[in-house]
Amino acid sequence: MKRNFVILILGLGAVFSCAPLDTEPSDFIAPEFYFNNEAEINNALTGIYDVLGGGGMYGGGDGLITYWDAADQMYHNSTDRPPQYVYSAADSWPLSLWQNLYKGIERANVLLANIDKPEITIERRNVIRGEAMFLRAYYYFVLVQNFGDIPLKTNPTASVSDIYYERTPASDVYDFIYTEMEEAETLVQPITNNNHSGRVTQSAVRGVLARISLYMAGFPNNRTDKYNDALNWSSKLIESGLHDLNPDYSQIFINLIQNKYDVKENIWEVEYHTTGVTDPYNETGGLGINNGIAQNLQEYGFGGPQYRVHEKYYRLFEADDARRDWNIAPYTFVSNSNPPVKQYWSEAQIYNRFIGKYRRDYELVPDKIKNNTGTNFPLLRYADVLLMAAEAENEVNGPTEKAIGYLNRVRERAGVAPVTTFKEKDDFRKMIRDERSRELGFEGWRRLDLVRWGIFIPTMKALAEYVRQTAPSNANAARAGENVSEKHLYLPIPVRELSLNHLLTQNPGW
Repeated sequence: MKRNFVILILGLGAVFSCAPLDTEPSDFIAPEFYFNNEAEINNALTGIYDVLGGGGMYGGGDGLITYWDAADQMYHNSTDRPPQYVYSAADSWPLSLWQNLYKGIERANVLLANIDKPEITIERRNVIRGEAMFLRAYYYFVLVQNFGDIPLKTNPTASVSDIYYERTPASDVYDFIYTEMEEAETLVQPITNNNHSGRVTQSAVRGVLARISLYMAGFPNNRTDKYNDALNWSSKLIESGLHDLNPDYSQIFINLIQNKYDVKENIWEVEYHTTGVTDPYNETGGLGINNGIAQNLQEYGFGGPQYRVHEKYYRLFEADDARRDWNIAPYTFVSNSNPPVKQYWSEAQIYNRFIGKYRRDYELVPDKIKNNTGTNFPLLRYADVLLMAAEAENEVNGPTEKAIGYLNRVRERAGVAPVTTFKEKDDFRKMIRDERSRELGFEGWRRLDLVRWGIFIPTMKALAEYVRQTAPSNANAARAGENVSEKHLYLPIPVRELSLNHLLTQNPGW
């Protein structure tokens, strides 16, 4: 949001889908002529962060919180896009994700290889090292979640022919990620050193380590001992006393829209920024456009939504749950009304409703950009940490008073009744899974949660049947569940990568 982005094109950039090199490249500074002082190190670190907001990532358009999170909460208006599970290894969508993640990894590799060059304090060097290590590990986490076995590369590209790497087993990649983040946790600063959530801090590392541990415990790794690590890291973050729930669920996202930080709830954010169409230094995303509410007038915040909401998701909420009518917009705008006039949906129009989480009518920018916004994206919220702690506690010790307490803190904020004692671990597990869907809807975790729980395919098939029963004429709403198959547990390895690196192999079914 408030960072000035100075993007340094690092290294040769040839590895993993970079564009063909000119004979005499002119778009980068060779590492041997850079990394001479702290400012240059910081610029390089900013370049690593920048990938979080890049193509196919968290901007809100065709990335991780839309295209690759389509499950039982939202459906796409079209018939031939990834949210309908219609794509191939030759398409640009998986390639964009792959390219951007490896670009971030290469930038991190170059920085870490040169971080000892300049004369700076040990404390500052350690912080930069920790943030770069964490970000590289995080990019590998996104890769292994979405592609399975992947090439694991930890050194800068040596030459234009340094592109041949075999796929490393996912279990080994997860071990690397965990070890790197564990070390980073000892290097980075506490969140109290910042007044914003855009940097990697100890709180962010601890929360993401809890998340990593849950994925290692689930499908396909099934290393159930990692539930202990998930409990340890989430408990450490909770017991730090540095974080708390914002008392108003909707205010979390209004803050993100209006460039206001709440470091107690939003522990780590992808930062975007704009002052409007004339801003020469825009660093914008697209939250609230493709995944927002329909509205035609640019000056009030244009919305051209491609997603609508499943009735099954709407019915998951209790009637008094404050999250329902924020996550799922209860209204649309009258076409071309100036100023915009809200028109509320009837109870029979649930399948018509749009995602309401990122509402452009709350933007403070007076001269709004039609297809871009400065809304930040929450990569880690405190509510997520509480729910991860509840899940891990249940898996390790059963539905204890502590586990129920974590869950109830999230429910009470939403204005719904607390749950009482559970006798069965399975019943409480189901409650946690539903609560994660209610709390974290449209934040990019639903499909991945379903996969790690080993219930993705049956959940999607049940969804298709539900749509056939409740809205038989709504073919788009049922299509994802009808199309999905075992091969969709992972994205395909892009054809371009297979052609460049003959050591790569394709994922099953593609």
